[in-house]
Amino acid sequence: MAPDEWDRIEAACMRLQRRYGTLADRQDPAFRELFTADAVIELPEYPPFSGIDAIMAAQAQWKASGVVMRHVSTNFTIDIVDAENAKGLCYLMVFHHAPLSSPSTSPQPSLPVSLGEFHDTFVKSEGRWLFKRRKLIRVFRGFAD
Repeated sequence: MAPDEWDRIEAACMRLQRRYGTLADRQDPAFRELFTADAVIELPEYPPFSGIDAIMAAQAQWKASGVVMRHVSTNFTIDIVDAENAKGLCYLMVFHHAPLSSPSTSPQPSLPVSLGEFHDTFVKSEGRWLFKRRKLIRVFRGFAD
């Protein structure tokens, strides 16, 4: 594989890692475009979300809860397996706030409620790089006084 192809694969996969939090936090319908139809997201507190329908149903449930959340991702690392497969890792810090009492109320700042690593599997499907699997490994949860 030519070096410029390696660069394109790495950039495409890192873009998915960055867009995940932005689209998830806004419950944007474009979130579904990041995944294969049979993708799986694994979070420690939940059974796996298997398939795009389950992933999007979880998004709808989160939106209905009113919880405000922001994902902050960094340390993007991509390991290219071949022209159609890659693996990746990025660090994730999450801030959240319970539902607001009034739409005009601004949430109070919070400490991060979670720090972890997303372990990713990417595939090239119909000319686009997509998540096949995303597994969160939690490093820290909550905060100390």
